[in-house]
Amino acid sequence: MLFKSRRNEYVDTEGPVRYLDGSGLERPLDIPKPQIAVMIAFVVVAALIGGYLLFNILDTVKGGAARAQASVEENLSREVSYDLPALTSYIALSDEEIKQAVADAGLTVIDKGGMSDDPDAALELIKLPSDVSELDAGLLYSKGVSKLTASEAALLLNGSWTLDADRTDGLSMRLRYADFSSGSLDAAIDSAIAAEGFDPATIAEDGMGVDEVGNTFKQGTVDANGTTYTWKVSAIPLSDMYDISGLPETATYVGVRLSA
Repeated sequence: MLFKSRRNEYVDTEGPVRYLDGSGLERPLDIPKPQIAVMIAFVVVAALIGGYLLFNILDTVKGGAARAQASVEENLSREVSYDLPALTSYIALSDEEIKQAVADAGLTVIDKGGMSDDPDAALELIKLPSDVSELDAGLLYSKGVSKLTASEAALLLNGSWTLDADRTDGLSMRLRYADFSSGSLDAAIDSAIAAEGFDPATIAEDGMGVDEVGNTFKQGTVDANGTTYTWKVSAIPLSDMYDISGLPETATYVGVRLSA
């Protein structure tokens, strides 16, 4: 034959049949008690860790917002004085005399105009809240006011003001600050008029309303040092000036201008 079968012939032999030991399969499947205790311990620890992480997440989301709002309210409730300068008492002074008058009043200010490399830079003084140092204020201003948190902005703006003078075309002085207590634009304007000692009776019929850029204003005149000056007090919502979430919606930004 061409192909020869290689299959061995089956030979029937006698002898004992050997079986595998299956006793191991007959043992109970129960987990040993020591291992059960270890597993329970792991489950308890995992549950505690999970609960702790969940608490931190919820606290960050909900508690963090509450703490931030509480910080804003705390900074707004501080007993700080604005010590607003009477512009009529400064209008006849030179820049150096104004700086000296502010120093004599015991106010802490940042001489922003003096920091300029331009020797002819206009006067610009930033009066700080009495409980904020120049270093801390400088760090906050370096961020940019619009970049501050509501708590930081409340700390920096509550009790501060900016005074500048422009002598290039006649004389114009301007005072700006945030008002957190008046509650409305009209109330903030009236408060500023009273603080500056302006006479509301000098307001002409067309000397109040909303100007071309959207500021609510009142305008009148005042005599000082033998010269008649025009004053204008305007206000806008603080949120129009700085986009900072978390500050009171009733906060206003006030500007007082006195010009010859």
